[in-house]
Amino acid sequence: MVYWFLGRKIGTCVSCFLITASCLLPLMVSAQDSSNTPEQIDKAFSQLLTKELRQWRQQAALSQLNSKIDIKVPSGAKRLELCPVAVHINPGSGIPLGNVQRKVSCGPLGWSLFVRASVSVSVKIPVANRVLKRGEHILAADIDWKVIKLGPSDRDLLTTFDEIVGRQVVRKVRRYQPIKALQLSAPQWVNIGDRVIIEARSNGFYANMPGEALEGGGEGKGIRVRNLSSGKVITAYPIAKGRVATQF
Repeated sequence: MVYWFLGRKIGTCVSCFLITASCLLPLMVSAQDSSNTPEQIDKAFSQLLTKELRQWRQQAALSQLNSKIDIKVPSGAKRLELCPVAVHINPGSGIPLGNVQRKVSCGPLGWSLFVRASVSVSVKIPVANRVLKRGEHILAADIDWKVIKLGPSDRDLLTTFDEIVGRQVVRKVRRYQPIKALQLSAPQWVNIGDRVIIEARSNGFYANMPGEALEGGGEGKGIRVRNLSSGKVITAYPIAKGRVATQF
C-alpha cells in the first residue's frame, strides 16, 4: 500500500472540475529502479496516479488534499520478465477516484496486463452548512469549509467560495456534501447597473462598445443592455464577467 500526502497551499480556486494533457502523459519506472516486475508496475502506477492528483490539486487550487493509493498488481505479473525499459501506462480520462483500472505494457517484451488501484481522496472544500433547497440563492453564511472524503461520482465538484456564493440552487444541496456544478445555476456574470463591454460579431466583422446592464444575468440568458455610444437599448447575452455579446 502506498500513501501520499499532498499539502502545498494554493491561492485562488478554479471552476471545474479535469486532468491536463501533461498530467496524462504516462509516468515510467525503469528496470534499474525495481527488482521484479510487480514492484516495477506498482511504482510506476503509484507515481502516475500521484502525479494526476497533484495536477488536479493545482488546477482546483485545493489548500489540502490527502490521498491513499493501493495498487493491486495481478498475481500473474510474477511470471512476467522485468521490462528492460520503462513500462507504459495508459492515461486516464479524469480525476482518479475510487476503483481505477489502467493498461500496463512493456513494448520490448510484448507483454501487457490490466492493473487496478483503489484511490481514496479527502479534500478541504466549501460545503453547505445546511440543506439548500431549489430556488434559494446561496449566501456566504451558508458555506463552511470541511475536509470531505470524495467518491467516484465527485468529479465535477466546485472547489472555490466564489464559484458557489451568489448562485441559485437548481438541485437540492445536502449539508456537508460536495457541491457540484450541475446543482447550481450558471454564474451571474452581469448585475444590474454594471458597466459592460458589448461585443458584436457577424461574418468576420467584430466590434465592441461600452454599455450599461439594465438587467442581471448569466450565460445563455438574454438581458437588456444600453449601448452608451448610441443610447439604444438592445438584448445581449453575458459571455464572461462584464462582457456581453449580441446575436445576429
